[in-house]
Amino acid sequence: MTLFGKNKFAVVFCSPELFRGAVFARQNSRWVLVRSGEISSGPELPGDKLKALLKEIAYSSDSDLFLTGQLANSFAFNWESVPLPPKEQLGAVEMELASALPGTVEDPVFQFTESPENEEGAVTVSVCAFPASALDQVSAMLNRANYKADEFISPLICQQPGDAPLHFDVINPHMFFHNGVWKKAAGREKILAAAAENWRKVMNETFVLPENFDVAKFLSVLLVARLECSGVSVKERLSLRVLPEQSRPLRYRAHIQLGLILLALLIANLLWAVYLNYGGEYREARELTQEIESCRRKITSINSRLKRNQKASRDMARVVEISAGESDVIGKLAAFSRLLPENVLVSNMRWSDSGVDLQLQSENANINLPELLKPLNFWKIGNLQQRQMWGSDVTSINLRLVPNTDTVDKGKKKSGTSFRRKQFNSGRRTGR
Repeated sequence: MTLFGKNKFAVVFCSPELFRGAVFARQNSRWVLVRSGEISSGPELPGDKLKALLKEIAYSSDSDLFLTGQLANSFAFNWESVPLPPKEQLGAVEMELASALPGTVEDPVFQFTESPENEEGAVTVSVCAFPASALDQVSAMLNRANYKADEFISPLICQQPGDAPLHFDVINPHMFFHNGVWKKAAGREKILAAAAENWRKVMNETFVLPENFDVAKFLSVLLVARLECSGVSVKERLSLRVLPEQSRPLRYRAHIQLGLILLALLIANLLWAVYLNYGGEYREARELTQEIESCRRKITSINSRLKRNQKASRDMARVVEISAGESDVIGKLAAFSRLLPENVLVSNMRWSDSGVDLQLQSENANINLPELLKPLNFWKIGNLQQRQMWGSDVTSINLRLVPNTDTVDKGKKKSGTSFRRKQFNSGRRTGR
């Protein structure tokens, strides 16, 4: 028996004449009859016979054990009913027993099975009732064998609509059972032979049986095994429960399954709580990270705009602070240009309030700029650097002219202006 479902069980047929049993195991999604055995009549007590048979078929107590057979004064019948829940159907069968059972069944205990719903919406209920005292014999047999059984099932309620007639070599051998009624078997050899062949085909399709296995002899065992393998376990069917609790084994599998399910739910709940806690913190951390990144981008954008605005402000301040300067700038440049020789080139010039910075180039290495620029009474030389360019005859000159504050007065400016006009009109050279 596995933890989450059966993979092996045993069925034992019990009668005063003999005991037959078989062990079934699941292999590759099919049920296989792995071992079978039989013990004929003898002086031993039923409990000793049961114990010997279980040892012969190598039954393990951790597997389910189902008993079957014909109890004394038992009575079986079929009746049509409507589909009902298990408890309601149990009550309906109990009410039907009052009119269906003969008076020989005292203090009846019953079990039943239901067929699938037919086209008319009805179900066939197969019922078997027997005196409660008959179960005392089963309990005594189990106590003698020192075994416990999961359930006792009558083979007469294992027949489904459409099945062939049932003929047992031990249970009422002179009759056959069909549609809830016992009928005489005398003179019906063809019917019984056809039924035996039909059951052989059905059981070989349901189980993996040994070669040349006698299906007719083990038919009662195979019927109970087919019921157990039909989908719902026999132990889980309320309609089949007849053995007293003291004869049933204590199966801890269901408790273990329930405990594991509860443990799994507890672990899942714990993991879910951890996930919610961690997930919430993770989401909050992610949101905070996104907010921090957004704030950083905004700060970067604001700093960029602030720098641009500061630069624009400085430029505007410089524009505002720029003095108007002199109006005769072009005349001064013209006068400076006329004083330069033809072989002097002005390559760069920068004008400011504090003076004029010039970069000159000349092929004359002996040029004397202080002498040439003496006529400029409004400027004087603030700085002069001359150097010969490497590998060339060109002389590079850095010249800085600053205002001549000693001669800046109104009369001298007029005189200088008149002098520049005369020089300009004389036309000795053009301004550069």
